[in-house]
Amino acid sequence: MATSGLDIIDNKTGEVIDDPIFKLNDEYYDPEDVGFKMTANFKNNEAKKQNIRVYRVNDEEQIEDIDLDTEYDCEYTDSLKKRYKFTKIYQEEDPMFSKDSYYKYWVKICCSLKKDTNVIYNRKPTLHKVDQISELEKICKGSHASISKFMKECVSKGLIAEFRLKGNKEFVVNPKYVLNGKKMPILLYNLFNEDDVIDNGNTNE
Repeated sequence: MATSGLDIIDNKTGEVIDDPIFKLNDEYYDPEDVGFKMTANFKNNEAKKQNIRVYRVNDEEQIEDIDLDTEYDCEYTDSLKKRYKFTKIYQEEDPMFSKDSYYKYWVKICCSLKKDTNVIYNRKPTLHKVDQISELEKICKGSHASISKFMKECVSKGLIAEFRLKGNKEFVVNPKYVLNGKKMPILLYNLFNEDDVIDNGNTNE
């Protein structure tokens, strides 16, 4: 029994299990085997079965591949559960910026897209559309000159398009490179040339 305050409880009876037995892929845990490892995510000092990961590590053997059958369910990670905001950045599409510093701005932009529209928003002080370069300076944390040049390059490469809705300007990011959500309005989708946008199937109008 561990002396660190860790108890394993039977969920049905509520009783402490003094000598738990762990098994991984039909292989029982051997207390003398230092190659057996376990990690757990705790919430309110408790860890449920889905938050416990048992895996095998053998320092004497060279691991040739990752065991995809042994997974950690990130859905139960507290930091992810609080937000559930995911943006897909397509790995095979590189904006090929002229300056390395522009990639930093690009990541900031990719984290500021409204779901299912790809319109750039700023969450501070409250959620609102970005319609001025000065707002992009705050998001990207760059100077006016740098962000102006960055945006000029993005527009010329078809990475970002400018759109006016009822006279108000907004910026839309090309879904070929990044997408927050699973879809976007046809009106915004068509801001980009067909060759610049990924076609993953039929589009319902």
